Amino acid sequence: MKRLVLLGEGHGEVLALPILIGKLLLEKDRDRTLIVDKDVIRFASSRVMRPDRTGQQPDYTEWVKGVTIAARRSNAGAVLAVYDGDLKFFPPGSNSPFCAATAAKSLAVAAAGAGAGRNFSLSVVFACVEYETWLVAGAESFRGRFLSDGRPALSPTANFPPGDPESHGKRWLEYNCPNYRPSRDQSALTELLDLQCVRSKNLRSFQRFEHALDQLLEAVAGNSHISTPC
Repeated sequence: MKRLVLLGEGHGEVLALPILIGKLLLEKDRDRTLIVDKDVIRFASSRVMRPDRTGQQPDYTEWVKGVTIAARRSNAGAVLAVYDGDLKFFPPGSNSPFCAATAAKSLAVAAAGAGAGRNFSLSVVFACVEYETWLVAGAESFRGRFLSDGRPALSPTANFPPGDPESHGKRWLEYNCPNYRPSRDQSALTELLDLQCVRSKNLRSFQRFEHALDQLLEAVAGNSHISTPC
């Protein structure tokens, strides 16, 4: 069994991601190809997507360092990096509008400098707009349930927000989850999350997240290496 090493950015995400991926692996990995490394490497997006000296192109130096650290974990079979896709420009401060697909591809390509696709497998995913967007998509699964400290997971008057389901995030939870704090509550809400409820919203970024995990499982099971998206 190989280790799936995770890269994330926020204090809440590094606690929540192993729980979410653990739920998915229970469905997808019946042969137990991968085990989640719960010690997520917190690597802030400000380091991952920093601009070069011109201010218009990404500087991937820190990103490659982070991927290198992840790949050196004991018995690492694959690396999965998950970041919020709420940037306006890529890199920040440039004139280039942020596109999750373009940014993920560029990071995957740059990770070749750490051996991604050659010595180990890597997938890069952006949650659009935030990790909390996936939680909001599953908000119905929180109704009538309580967090460990007794707070209701969701206000009883809350309704799923109208419009593009991939446009809601932390702000909606701050308004509808009593005293919501990402570092404390993301993991607790993820424990309550119903995957089918999230899937029913057809979020492109969550679909990409699931597909990335499928790709990594297939690569590790077949003793091959990939770097996606490509």
